[in-house]
Amino acid sequence: MTTRALSPPPSTPPVSVIIPVYNGAATIAACLESVLNQTYPADAYDVIVVENGSTDETSPIVERYPVRLFHNRERGPSPARNLGVATSEADVVAFTDADCVADPHWLSELVKPYADPQVGGVGGAILAYAHPDRTLVEAFSERQAPLVNFVSGEDEFLPHIYTANASYRRDLLAQIGSFNPHIVTGEDVDLSWRLQLQTAARLQFAPQAIIYHHHRSTVKGLARQYRQYGFGEIVLDTMYGTYPGYPRNRRYQVRRILSQAAALPRYALSAILQQVRAAAGRTTPYQAAAPGLWFLIESSNIRGKLEALIATRFMRNAQPVLNMDAQVLIGRFFPSHKD
Repeated sequence: MTTRALSPPPSTPPVSVIIPVYNGAATIAACLESVLNQTYPADAYDVIVVENGSTDETSPIVERYPVRLFHNRERGPSPARNLGVATSEADVVAFTDADCVADPHWLSELVKPYADPQVGGVGGAILAYAHPDRTLVEAFSERQAPLVNFVSGEDEFLPHIYTANASYRRDLLAQIGSFNPHIVTGEDVDLSWRLQLQTAARLQFAPQAIIYHHHRSTVKGLARQYRQYGFGEIVLDTMYGTYPGYPRNRRYQVRRILSQAAALPRYALSAILQQVRAAAGRTTPYQAAAPGLWFLIESSNIRGKLEALIATRFMRNAQPVLNMDAQVLIGRFFPSHKD
């Protein structure tokens, strides 16, 4: 297997693109082809794929491409990305996922903010990967619950960048210890926050650095995703709740959970009414499905939050979660295949 030499022009920072993958045979080829066909100078970047014990054809597919492939038997996104960082010698490490497709100008746009020496990390836009066969679940996520990088709404702490489309100066990752391997959901937000709290660096958003993401395609996958979000939010709130200006505490989360729970009967009733209308041909399949999907994501999010509240002793101590068997949590939140 051949790899491309890393000898960039002086004006172009060397970059390693790190892609963790677990049972990604259905999407990894399109991901790699997009990453290998960038407008960024070909000798200025390399691609590192960290395979996480896949049981499908992921590895044979990856071996067809001029990338560096490593096998990491410890499942989980954090250990995989940390291995990729450890094998890189580039100034900048960029991250995307095996279910993503990169715009041809992704890397060129992603590295531009590093001209400012105060910038320690850059994230770009995460848009839905549109394809003609997308399911109602994918269409729902695209319209109602898009991935918003950098800032995702009110009551947020510091800016954060998701690893579907993120990059950092490698020396800063070494300084702060890279990804916390004990956090299996929200680890990318934790990394962003630690970088800003422990160094003088800041993050920046590059809107033209675009990644297209395959949203969850099944009801089961969507439910798991929002359960994961809820669990991770409570854990992060517990870890960072004592920082000055942190916006979310126990009272906030209890009010939020009660508000979410109060909305569930409305979603359930709307779902029934929409199904009746659909049977009479008076609404579209998407409109008929949307209330039920809202019920699903809100109830799943509540479930994840309640699990985390119990695990953190009602947001008093995150250490019990960090001491949990990471493989158990990974099995709970990360399926064996993309769904």
